[in-house]
Amino acid sequence: MNIIMKIVINEFGSYISKKENRFVIKSKEKKEEYSSDQIDQIIISSPSSISESAVKLAVDNNIDIVYASFNGKPFARIYPCTLGGTTLTRREQALAYFDNRGVVIIKEILSAKLKNQLFLIKRLNKTRKGIFFFEVENMERNLQKIENLSDESMEAMREKFLGFEGYAAAIYFKCLSQICPFNQRNPRGKDIFNISLNYGYGLLYSEVERACILAGLDPYLGFLHKDRYGKPSMVLDLVEQFRPFIDRAIINLFVRKQISDKDLEIIGEAILLTKSGRRKIIEEVMKILNWKLSYKNKKFSLSNIILEQGREIARYLLGQSKEIVPFIWRD
Repeated sequence: MNIIMKIVINEFGSYISKKENRFVIKSKEKKEEYSSDQIDQIIISSPSSISESAVKLAVDNNIDIVYASFNGKPFARIYPCTLGGTTLTRREQALAYFDNRGVVIIKEILSAKLKNQLFLIKRLNKTRKGIFFFEVENMERNLQKIENLSDESMEAMREKFLGFEGYAAAIYFKCLSQICPFNQRNPRGKDIFNISLNYGYGLLYSEVERACILAGLDPYLGFLHKDRYGKPSMVLDLVEQFRPFIDRAIINLFVRKQISDKDLEIIGEAILLTKSGRRKIIEEVMKILNWKLSYKNKKFSLSNIILEQGREIARYLLGQSKEIVPFIWRD
């Protein structure tokens, strides 16, 4: 059985070309070849070039080509013009903001996020003599409050959702700060932990945006995150329940002492990960995306579960299912 993989181009000046049904990737250091039937995504995260024939090979095989910035966030992608399903899904997505379907979706996503955060904290707690006992209790109470919220309009519920989610996040990252070297979670933080986490989340955004596109959802039409030009608010909504997996990846690197301040460099006024630092995070995140996890009584890779969650929301919006089954981390 072929192993489906994601190729990340992290070498400055790399060139991607086509040879029969294979991609040829050349850099100063090496030359590699990958069969097109073994790849589902190519992420270009360093200044590189790709031939037209390689682009066509990717398009013909439904391989997603993503351009990502130095912080890991995707800023452009190439995919077939025919991709994305019917307009009906996007029409229902827009209408769902004004009825209770948007609230149902966000309630399920945030409940799943807190449950997944709790699973990670409890797992970490097992090897640390139960030091997070009170934090776990507080997070469980907060989860109950989210699940008990009524299904009003999104406008009426947004601040309540954000308030409960923000309170839980503060407790959660306080726990993580006792394991990893950071004081608080700050997306603009200049420390190695926050920068590493941002880069990992950027890789996850690419995966979730792909799931939205394949499910026929509009990545820029979300519910919890407000619409703003250039902001993929649906991606930011759907990504929430999967963030704890990236947290796990980054924690792994710090606990093993595989990443440190030596993996940072100053370029102009910016503090960025070095090529080596990016490679370490990419490898750990890709490993976790390939984890086999239980979902709907079967085993799927996390990457495929993310795809299925996009389809789960699309089916609910189209009235093909009466409820959403979010992904809850149990193994």
